[in-house]
Amino acid sequence: MYHKIDEMPSDARYPGNYVSPALFAKQLDALLEWGYQTINFDDWLRYRSDQSMPLSGRPVIISFDDGYTCFDRNAWPALRQRGMTATVFLVAGQIGGTNAWDGDEHQERLLDAPRIRQLQQEGVRFGSHGLTHVPLARVPATQADRELAESRSKLADILGAPPDVFSYPFSNQNADVRRSAREAGYLAAVRGGGRMNTRHTDLFGLRRIKPEPGMSIAQLRRLLFVERYLRIL
Repeated sequence: MYHKIDEMPSDARYPGNYVSPALFAKQLDALLEWGYQTINFDDWLRYRSDQSMPLSGRPVIISFDDGYTCFDRNAWPALRQRGMTATVFLVAGQIGGTNAWDGDEHQERLLDAPRIRQLQQEGVRFGSHGLTHVPLARVPATQADRELAESRSKLADILGAPPDVFSYPFSNQNADVRRSAREAGYLAAVRGGGRMNTRHTDLFGLRRIKPEPGMSIAQLRRLLFVERYLRIL
């Protein structure tokens, strides 16, 4: 789970959302060295529906919330160079805009529709991160339903088909929000929280690990081990 692959500006209010391009490249190399293979959510959903088709190696989905242009500049070239894939969760009401939901944060550009379509042709997968990036369990149910449904339809106009996977803004969700996501037509949804996802994990509560700025490769390895993503031999 990443947000911004970029150098941290001096006025950043939320430094935890930044990972430098150099460190990101080292993390990708380490994942490959440890036997990880990137998959997408289609692969995961097929595995969940037909468990007679196991996933090979150590499967991992690399995802990015918000859809910053630094994904295009810094993350995607590093991923492509290594033959790795990624999923980007877009804020449908801010396509081509900025992270306006964080009014006190350094404002950074978000991917626009033409570049999203081009990245899709290059192999990037996209999901929804809501319409305006509000915490869905803290707003009225009607507003949460609108965030889920309208973001899906708006992104369908860009992607050619509605996205199947949702990322909860701020990882904020509860049983009612998960049910609403399912009713809106999504097949799965993700949050933060670490720990291993298994074939028994709620498809609308899939967990992700968020590497922190400055996290060394040794620390990442330890984190994956603690969260049961990596067996140290």
